[in-house]
Amino acid sequence: MRLAVCSSKGGVGKTSTAANLAAVLARSGRVLAVDADPQDSLGRAFGVVSKSKDDSLAGLLEDPEADPRSVVRTEVAPGLDLLPAHPSLEQVGVTLASQGGIVTGIRRVLRPLLDDYDHVVLDTHGDLGNLTLSAVCAADAVLTVFTSDPGSALGAARVTAFLEQHKRFENTNARLIGVACSLWDKEGKAAREVLGALEGTDLPLLATRIPVSRRVPSATLAKRPVVLTNPTSAVAEAYTALAADVLTAYQETR
Repeated sequence: MRLAVCSSKGGVGKTSTAANLAAVLARSGRVLAVDADPQDSLGRAFGVVSKSKDDSLAGLLEDPEADPRSVVRTEVAPGLDLLPAHPSLEQVGVTLASQGGIVTGIRRVLRPLLDDYDHVVLDTHGDLGNLTLSAVCAADAVLTVFTSDPGSALGAARVTAFLEQHKRFENTNARLIGVACSLWDKEGKAAREVLGALEGTDLPLLATRIPVSRRVPSATLAKRPVVLTNPTSAVAEAYTALAADVLTAYQETR
């Protein structure tokens, strides 16, 4: 599975979801986590920070002759390697788009690596711009995340429209396999209303909801996903269940 975790806005728990899913999937196979966001939050979730553009996805996109294996950080967690980002990725994406290479850019970088991994998890930019498009075009599955904010729920529909648009242009064949609820507050009226609204659509809403938990930001500070720092906590168990949901949904779309 090559899974792109997307949202049309930031602050919805997208990177935490990508990091924890990658760590859970790595329990049963080799996983490559790919940070396709110039904010490099996925790398930081595992304690990895690129020192320069050339030490990151940005350099690989800019130089087609560069060897991606020289940039991949190995064993940042058990069973998990990481391809980090760098803030220069934003400008590299703009340049690549002007040259006509953005759609296939990340797909090209990953091609020589795919046989080494059972799964690839891509964390995307918090919008539906060129870098997200490049990540989606390297994927065969997409997961989007929403919260109790009505705007993030609308974002799930926008991700669906984004995928359909690019399928028409034959840029991607990735499927939306799931819409996941993050930062779930079971006592919140807004959360229940947003969930109810999404249940009334044909979006592939996943059963597992990731609860609000102080352990998630604490894990970020510890530079390890919560499924590694507190594996028996309720939020870690929810991420583990979500990974199972994602795998089941993926297998059903094959």
